[in-house]
Amino acid sequence: MADLTALQNGARAFFELAKTQRMAWSCALVVGLFLTWYGHVPVFPVLAGCILAVTISTMRAWPRLKPKPVIRGGR
Repeated sequence: MADLTALQNGARAFFELAKTQRMAWSCALVVGLFLTWYGHVPVFPVLAGCILAVTISTMRAWPRLKPKPVIRGGR
């Protein structure tokens, strides 16, 4: 039962993180399509760059999911 709870918490954290990164995914998709269709750039380097950019921004945002402790007189 503990393993299932940990798995559910991990999945919930991933989906919360994915919700906060919607703009990054959208921008990566638009830029990738623009470069591929109008710029005639090869698909695989563009795909790799877009995935890399979203992965880096997601990994930077990962620590922000944890609640910060209230120092003095929280709201």
